[in-house]
Amino acid sequence: MKNYQFTLSQNNSLEIPENVLREWQSILDILARIGKVRAALIMKMSGEDLEVFMSSKTPDNPYSIGHKNRYVDSGLYCERVLKQGSMLMVPDAGESAEWKNNPDMKYNMRCYLGFPIKLPGGGYFGTICLLDTKKNDFSQDIKDCMEKMRDLIENNLLLIYLSATDRLTGLYNRTYFNEKIESEIMFSQKKNTPITAMMLDIDHFKNINDTQGHLAGDNALMRFAGTIVDSLRKTDIAFRLGGDEFFILMPNTSLNDALTVADRLCNNIKNSRIIPNSPVTASVGVVEHMPDESSERWYVRLDNALYEAKKKFGNQIAK
Repeated sequence: MKNYQFTLSQNNSLEIPENVLREWQSILDILARIGKVRAALIMKMSGEDLEVFMSSKTPDNPYSIGHKNRYVDSGLYCERVLKQGSMLMVPDAGESAEWKNNPDMKYNMRCYLGFPIKLPGGGYFGTICLLDTKKNDFSQDIKDCMEKMRDLIENNLLLIYLSATDRLTGLYNRTYFNEKIESEIMFSQKKNTPITAMMLDIDHFKNINDTQGHLAGDNALMRFAGTIVDSLRKTDIAFRLGGDEFFILMPNTSLNDALTVADRLCNNIKNSRIIPNSPVTASVGVVEHMPDESSERWYVRLDNALYEAKKKFGNQIAK
């Protein structure tokens, strides 16, 4: 089964718990100390950029958290790691012309050791790497230690992924929805930007289970989830709340813009082959969040909008 949510460019949108972040910080500080380097970093894919996600607390470390470089054709060491999907060691970049345009060289970071960090559902979270201003032929012990630390980070990501995702569809689950809706509302209010949501379900889904069996119903849910993901924008966040009920958070999106996405989604669902030789449609409620509105009240308004759409016999959008 394809884990749809982690194939999106937003696949790094999961919040990492504070206790895990503290452990990762300790990992970087230990690696920097035993490797005797100026910087140990965890780099994160962020759209088309590579971002310094975490940085060792070492003296004269020039890398600050949040600093970004464009990923494609950047000349970064980490770009090479992610393109080849394996370890990269550069003992002294000054000895090779291929690194002359590397942005890391503006800090005179001549040596590098990095490993890719993979996401559970495919693709890359980013890299873990060591950099320094002097030549370093990193020992096998350092390489082994780095690899083990990378494996620990990937295991952390797997546990976070499993706790936050729906096992059938690969979308985010209700537990994560309860956390994410609150944080997105708070962010929207802080930045004074609109946020809209969609609630939708499959029309006459019970008939699919009753006439074709629950296996066919499960397959329909997986294909339905895939169609949702393929229809959304990079910033949209999809959840399966339970049964055939789905929810889409749309940060920085007005009602009118959300309705455009909803219309495209409904058309894609109608034209897809979710059930072979049997057209499938969806009912959708679309509601923009109001200032100072609680998540509970917003959810009720979305539920009411979905109910209005279903009263019109399906394949409808209500607001």
